[in-house]
Amino acid sequence: MGSFSTSLSGLDAEEQALSVISNDLANLNTTAFKSGTPVFSDLFYEMLGTDGAGDPVQLGVGTSMSSVDSPFTQGSITTTGVPTDVAIQGNGLFVLNDDGTQVYSRAGDFSLNSAGYLVSDNGSYVMGYPAVNGVVDTSKSLAPIQISSGETFPPNATSNVQLDMNLDATGAPTAATGTLTLTGNANNDETVTVGSTTYTFVTALSTSPTVADQVLIGSTAEDTLSNLADAINGASDVGTNYSTGTVASTLVNATASGETLTLQALSTGTSGNSVVTGADMADGSFASTTLTGGAAGGTFSTPITVYDSLGNSHVLTFNFNETSNGNWDYQITIPAADVGQTGSAVTVASGTLQFNSSGQLVSPSANVMNINVTGLADGAKTMTLNWQLYNSAGAPVITQTAEPSATSGTIQDGYGAGTLQSYSINSNGVIEGVLSNGQTLGLGQIALATFENYDGLTNLGSNDYESSLSSGAASISAAGTGGSGTLDGGSLEASNVDIATAFTQLIEAERGYEANAKAITTADDVTQASINLIQS
Repeated sequence: MGSFSTSLSGLDAEEQALSVISNDLANLNTTAFKSGTPVFSDLFYEMLGTDGAGDPVQLGVGTSMSSVDSPFTQGSITTTGVPTDVAIQGNGLFVLNDDGTQVYSRAGDFSLNSAGYLVSDNGSYVMGYPAVNGVVDTSKSLAPIQISSGETFPPNATSNVQLDMNLDATGAPTAATGTLTLTGNANNDETVTVGSTTYTFVTALSTSPTVADQVLIGSTAEDTLSNLADAINGASDVGTNYSTGTVASTLVNATASGETLTLQALSTGTSGNSVVTGADMADGSFASTTLTGGAAGGTFSTPITVYDSLGNSHVLTFNFNETSNGNWDYQITIPAADVGQTGSAVTVASGTLQFNSSGQLVSPSANVMNINVTGLADGAKTMTLNWQLYNSAGAPVITQTAEPSATSGTIQDGYGAGTLQSYSINSNGVIEGVLSNGQTLGLGQIALATFENYDGLTNLGSNDYESSLSSGAASISAAGTGGSGTLDGGSLEASNVDIATAFTQLIEAERGYEANAKAITTADDVTQASINLIQS
């Protein structure tokens, strides 16, 4: 009877469904396991004829488990703290090399083998993009990722430095001053000395050019001081107010006002205080024998450590000296011993900075390029540095405002040799190594594969899959690109088996199995009754 085979097909299908559900429950704690859902379909139908309306009369012959859906729904992410563990958040599978065969997996419970290669739990190599000198190149072919603990990385010579700083605008330099006051007019042969030049007052200027530094006495003290100011400043009335050949002072500028002559040092700062003055006049005297009140402008020094081609460090000192409002000289120095010399620090570069009335740097208008440090005593190559005065947006990183001079931050791109101390995996799959020199470098980048049809993948067991014609070819890219998800380092993806759903499916499969078994026993009873009728 057909009912036997029909019910047997139901028993077989429900048994297969029980196997799928049991497999799900068995893998409840398998890393990144993807559950299956049994899908049933009816078999072919036997045509018995048609009814009065011409509609077909068909008899079904049973069922089968036509497929197992295995949706790649996200499993929960659990933090493990193990640096080689990594979970996928979103689409994609890890790319593995299993003895030359490319396979794929969602399970990221990786470890390092004896050669330092990142491998899956069954020994397959984890594939990704290699790094050269700490920089990952995703244009390169996939290669096994190697993390060698204790590996030494070469140094990198500094090529760019940046000082984020402010120079104090309140410490503008001042010039020293001194005054000469006459209470009566000068007398013949009385003198005034400014620096190394002595000016002699005379009632009549000598006509001989060899007699210089003579100043004509005027009709009043005010006129006499005006003539002296002209002589000191080198005014154009030579031969009228003072004699030909008179030496103009290069140290001071003179201003006559009434019976007072004011001398102001041409140089700012305390150096102007050293200008010696004097007078032997009975009716007048300088307020001091030297000029006074000269004050240096703002000064500031800040160091930055740079590295040469051998990885040795050197301290460059940036020295700033305000010469006038908004104008600063700078000198960049290095200890003499670093360049095989002795004595004071050696200047490797100098120049000026100019700020506008808003405290913004206006000169230089670009970064200072090609600062060369030659003759390094350790035998390293010449250091060629660029001083970044402007950031990537073109804004100056040095200002001049009425705040104390200070450096808020320094940046330089060099470092000494270092050994790998630890590592972690970021969201883009880059394995970031932390070196003993404090640097963080890329050691490689884990690749992900995406597919058009994940249900079409062939399950190989051991958490591995293989592509098929149904799944389509793998599209491989870095995490977070090309439609792939991101990665969580130090974490694992849990199985996506829902135990409540699995128990419901288990009950349904059990009831289905019992129902089909009951149909068989019923068919057996009917058959036995028919046999009994025949025998009677």
